[in-house]
Amino acid sequence: MEFFPPDQQQWVVQPLLDVGVELDQVRALVFRLAFEDIVREGRGTLSLVHELVADRPPEVRVAWAQAIARLSTLEFPA
Repeated sequence: MEFFPPDQQQWVVQPLLDVGVELDQVRALVFRLAFEDIVREGRGTLSLVHELVADRPPEVRVAWAQAIARLSTLEFPA
């Protein structure tokens, strides 16, 4: 399994870090998103993206949306 280079990983999660989300919390959000996507076999992933941060403050929800948008622009390593 290939991973993105550290600078790209940092760029993706930076909006969350900028609004004060701790790195452990960022990891937990990303892990949960990946886990749920696998378990649900991709069904409902888009709504899940929003559900994961529904109870968070507005600035965290916006930062999460920015992080997801950034992630979607990356090209996976060959």
